[in-house]
Order: sequence, then C-alpha cells, then structure tokens
Amino acid sequence: MEVIHLDYRPGTAGWVLRLQSRLQASPSDVLRTRYSRWGEAGLADLAIAVATRLSLTLRVSFRLAELLKKLRDEIDASGDIDQLLTGGFVYSPKDARIFYDICVAVDAFYFEFRSSYEVLGRFVRTFGREILGRSITEHEILQVLEAANCNRDWIDPVRENRKLFFHETAPWIALEVHQRRPLECSVLVMKENLHEFDHPDKYVTQSHLVNTVTGFQQAVWAVFGWLGKEIDKSEAQTQSSAS
Repeated sequence: MEVIHLDYRPGTAGWVLRLQSRLQASPSDVLRTRYSRWGEAGLADLAIAVATRLSLTLRVSFRLAELLKKLRDEIDASGDIDQLLTGGFVYSPKDARIFYDICVAVDAFYFEFRSSYEVLGRFVRTFGREILGRSITEHEILQVLEAANCNRDWIDPVRENRKLFFHETAPWIALEVHQRRPLECSVLVMKENLHEFDHPDKYVTQSHLVNTVTGFQQAVWAVFGWLGKEIDKSEAQTQSSAS
C-alpha cells in the first residue's frame, strides 16, 4: 500500500513541548525515567490528539462566525429587515444551503468542544498515572478550574446539547435582532421548532456559544499550568524519598 503522510503540526502543540522540556530537564531521576516511557504509555498520541482537537475547536468557531456574518450581511443588504420583522415573514437566502451549513457548524461546535474536553481529561488522567504516579479524577480537574476562577457553566450544557443534537433532534437557527440599521443580530439555536421564545431552556443563545469558547480556553490554560505545578510537587516528593 502506498500512502502519503500529511504534516500534522498544530500550532496549539506548544503546551506539550513545554511539559516535555520540563520533564527532560527534571532533577528527579524518577520523573526522567517515567518520561522515557512517554510514547509507550500513550502520552505522545494523546498529546497530539489534544493539540489537534484544540485546533479543531478554533476552526469550528471561526467557521460558525464566518457563516453567521455572511448571513447577516446578506439580510442587511437585502433591505427587507423592516418587512421581515413587521410582517412576521421568514427570510429566504440566495443560497438555501447556508442555513444547513450553519446547522452543520453548530453540530461540529458541540462535537468538537465536548470531544476536546474529554480527550484533554484522558490526557490528564494518563499523565497523572504514568508521570506523576497517582490517579487524577474529573472531580479533581473541576476543582482545579474552580481554584483558578475559571467559568465552568459551559461544561454541562455542552455535554447535554451534544447528546441532544446528535441523538435526539436536529438544530434549527433563528436570528435575534439587536439593531435594524446597520443590522446587528445574534444566532439562536433552537432545540425544537419554536414559534415563540418565551422559554430560554428551549434554545441556545450566541452568548452561550461565546461563553463556551472563552470558558474552554480558560480551562485549558489552567489545567496545563496546574500540571506544571504538579511536576514540581512530584519532584520534591521523589527527591525527598531518594535522600
């Protein structure tokens, strides 16, 4: 079989290089020995998986934003905004595929952010077991986020919305208008075919999507910073035991 390999070097991989450099230069013989099994323990693949997932979260976020801007600009240029809102009419775009492209982007958004969270958790647990010599639970990771004052409100909704849109229904979109001219609007992701928006639990706002992006980014940096401190603790413990 002839195969062309592709150059996967995500720009988000800097964090793992810092961890690796830290372990390579560790004064602890124990940690350096554990690090020598980095690949064998599965950490090499997990690290590149996390880095790739981080890049994918950026791509799906940018893609969704691009599509929403394109739709907003088209509606704004149509000059139909007053008629649409006053008459209660639906907007028909020049290319109906944009609605479905946005729905695909919404699905991808929830899939990638939840998957990234899960793969990151798997890396941290494996790192704890193979490098730090102890178990790390999701509860401990959540405590790390709390101690770092990271927003965690996005975690449960991302999990629930991914399950909802992947297993139970499809996402539909509408636009909430904040200003008519120039048009300023934000997306509403409906969990069912709504005619009224009286129940916030039946739709997702764009602010929730933004909150997910910022909350996840905060969580990633908090966890990586915490792993560095855990290396410090492990060094102190192993060196103390050796003496």
